Amino acid sequence: MLPDPFTFISVPKDLACEFFAVFSRFEFALKEAGFVKGEGRASPDWKRFAREFTLEVAQDSPLAVSLGYLLAYPPQIQAPNLKWKDVALQGATDRAKALESLQRVRNNLFHGGKHPPNSSPGRDTELVTASLAVLYAVLEQNEQIRSDYETVLF
Repeated sequence: MLPDPFTFISVPKDLACEFFAVFSRFEFALKEAGFVKGEGRASPDWKRFAREFTLEVAQDSPLAVSLGYLLAYPPQIQAPNLKWKDVALQGATDRAKALESLQRVRNNLFHGGKHPPNSSPGRDTELVTASLAVLYAVLEQNEQIRSDYETVLF
């Protein structure tokens, strides 16, 4: 019998599952709302979305803290040699950089390798929690994305 795969990541199982589900549904909503790109296969157009959406952030709010964390301590990127490296966020605005940061969180968790000893204790949980706060804030503030997020297709 194979071991529980959640023993290999340092994020609580419920939080990891919530993040996977919210992120997946969020990308669905982006595509449904017209933020789609690609040839041969559809992909969410995160860069265009980052340029076009607005996000109201009250100073010293939990959202401001989450955004600050994602900007100040972005996730590393795994190089082809499987070493982890710091790479500056490329977005033109803090909003775009925050979305890039949460996509890295998703990539690191979905594709594996970002766990102790590659990540300090509590860091992955903090990154996932901050990313969820941003995703939920966008859903609260963007009526079109929220509507498509909530759409049932069957």
